[in-house]
Amino acid sequence: MKNKISINLKVSLVEIILSVLIFAVAGAIMLKCFAAARFTQIKSNDKVAAGNILQSCIEMIKSFEDTDDMEEYLTDDFTLIKKDGNEHIYVNYYDKDWNICGEKSEEYSVTLLISNILTDYGEMKEISIRAEKSKPYPFISNGNEKSSYIYELETTKFFPEYESGW
Repeated sequence: MKNKISINLKVSLVEIILSVLIFAVAGAIMLKCFAAARFTQIKSNDKVAAGNILQSCIEMIKSFEDTDDMEEYLTDDFTLIKKDGNEHIYVNYYDKDWNICGEKSEEYSVTLLISNILTDYGEMKEISIRAEKSKPYPFISNGNEKSSYIYELETTKFFPEYESGW
């Protein structure tokens, strides 16, 4: 009787190694899933923060009555990096907490492109603004992504020319 019980209690070394191997593989897969979930949460939080900043900037621009007020706002709040005849490019750099910082400690950047379209009765401005991350997100960014854009908005604003004396 003792022999029957002892045979059932013995587990071979191969079975132990296989069970440890199965748990190790399952643990590695779970760690990767938890890491991907963490960075997916960070990316979604970045989309919310970038969306707030970009939408507020677009609403400010659309609220101005003339181009002088718009240009004053942009030169106060952004850094002008390129000025052609029909195109102005402004940029702001942000740290990891979405606070404005310098280019050296940037984690995110917001680029604003304003193009002029001349019309007979005023100026039409094409406005494109985008937020991007300087480094890709680990675990969730694949090599197929064309850009590191987080959020992008495009709109137009018409500034009429008022002529005195009808």
